[in-house]
This record gives sequence, C-alpha cells and structure tokens, in this order.
Amino acid sequence: MIVERNGIVIFTAKERYEDHPAVRALEGVSLGDVRFPFGFFLVEDNGKKVVIPGTAEDRRQRLLTAFPDILPEALAVTCDVHLSSDWNEVCSGACPSSLYRCERLYDDSSHYYACGCVPIW
Repeated sequence: MIVERNGIVIFTAKERYEDHPAVRALEGVSLGDVRFPFGFFLVEDNGKKVVIPGTAEDRRQRLLTAFPDILPEALAVTCDVHLSSDWNEVCSGACPSSLYRCERLYDDSSHYYACGCVPIW
C-alpha cells in the first residue's frame, strides 16, 4: 500500500512498487553496499543520476511534514535502510512503540528517499 501525507509518500513493507515513478527513477543507479542512515537525494548532474547522502535534519523535516504530531522519540530512531539497486527492500529498526514501524519514505519535491518510524494508520 502507498500512502501520501502532505506530499510525502510512504511505501509499506513487503510490496514492490516497480511501477511507481520514484522506484523507476532509481533504475540504473547502483547503491551497492553503501548505507544511508538518513536517506539520500537522487539528482541529475550533466545527464547522470547522482546520489547525495541526506542528513538527520533532512529525514526529520520529511517526517514532521508527513506527521506533524509524531512522537519526538520516533524522530530520533534511525531505521536501517536495506536497499537494493531498485529500492524495493524493507526498512527495519526499533521504533519507540508498537504504534510505529519503519517504512520507506519519498519526497517527490526534492527526490529524497529514506526510512523512518511512522505511525501505523
């Protein structure tokens, strides 16, 4: 299931989203074994796709945009990003309560990809 909240797209676990533009944009991008604890931006530079690591503040801003009432403890959790070259792997981590779980996030306005603790709806 895909959920959009205030411009932030949340991809739920255990589903592949090959037809979604965010996933298709990652075609041909090799993320290899690199870890991005706070996510990454995918930008075009001279016709090439370039991955730029995100910061804790980048992830925090997207989570607050999607969930303005999110628990501060959820903002502090860094979900592990288990990425493959097509970004169809899952996120995992120890969210602060059973009311939260690690999910993939995408911000189309900045082409930002990350994992974060989100409230279960």
